[in-house]
Amino acid sequence: MRSFVTALLTGRLREQGFWQKVIIWLFKLVVLVFSGWYLYVHVIQNEKFKEIFTISESILENPLSIWLLTACFAMTIMNWSIETLKWQFLLKRFAKISFPRAFAAILAGNAISLWTPNRVGEYVGRIIFLNPAVRVKSIFATLAGGISQLIITLIMGTLGFVFYEKINNIPSLIQFAIGISGLLFIGLLLFFYFHIRVVRGWFPVRNWTQSIRRYLLVYRQYKRKELETVLFYSLSRYVVFSVQFYILLIFFGVHIPFIESMMLIFVMFLVQTISPTTGLTELVVRGGTTLFLFQGFTNNTTAVLFASYGIWIINLLIPALLGAVIFGFARINKRLRNA
Repeated sequence: MRSFVTALLTGRLREQGFWQKVIIWLFKLVVLVFSGWYLYVHVIQNEKFKEIFTISESILENPLSIWLLTACFAMTIMNWSIETLKWQFLLKRFAKISFPRAFAAILAGNAISLWTPNRVGEYVGRIIFLNPAVRVKSIFATLAGGISQLIITLIMGTLGFVFYEKINNIPSLIQFAIGISGLLFIGLLLFFYFHIRVVRGWFPVRNWTQSIRRYLLVYRQYKRKELETVLFYSLSRYVVFSVQFYILLIFFGVHIPFIESMMLIFVMFLVQTISPTTGLTELVVRGGTTLFLFQGFTNNTTAVLFASYGIWIINLLIPALLGAVIFGFARINKRLRNA
């Protein structure tokens, strides 16, 4: 198995024997079959989703609703395009890849990450579209992009949490303490992000810290200005899918003031991000979190749940299914050396 992984990363599958090439094709088949099974079991046979589709049909009789749904789909393209630009930016020091190929790699990674814990499978989907010589480095670049997205999620989620506590009529002293704690937490996050080399030095040279120290090495090749650019890409993407969720709330008839809605959405994304999930449990966590946060602001909790599932379908499931098809037809051979 170790030799197989090495072959995948170095592009030497042709030199590794017939059976290992069979394994990679079986893996592609598993991705395609499992994606189809996932769609059938968790969407087509899901009564909640049937209800969502039925209600959406009636809602779409209103021309304004058509525009809202169109905007959501357009923002999905925008969302993954920004992620593609961010990944290209991180790769530019050691690899050149066209936007269409990078976009395909992003979707392929999304397909595998759909059912892996906390979306770690995206690394596999992306690396096969790159020159074998830079596949290992691309993993670290993807990790750097993920860290920046996590930083933004934590910062915005912290701001949302402070606001959420404020509007729940908590005593002023506690609100002040929460606010100060939130600012300190944000400051620490930004310090760690821009001074990752310093943080790496805090880990003693021990066997159990080697993997952590190795992962943090990726930041050696990026200057502060570049890290700021990556952070901007992550913030832009975060704003896009947050507004996208707000539009879906309006689509399903949930009318909460914009600022309050965005703060609740920020907290929702924070909880979803730090919760250990797979594609099989994500819907449960997503639905439960959304209902808990929004129940004090609207009586139309069913519509809130529909918006939560709707954003998952539009922003994750559809791109993942498209990515599964792309992954199934991607060729892991020497032609990829020209990527």
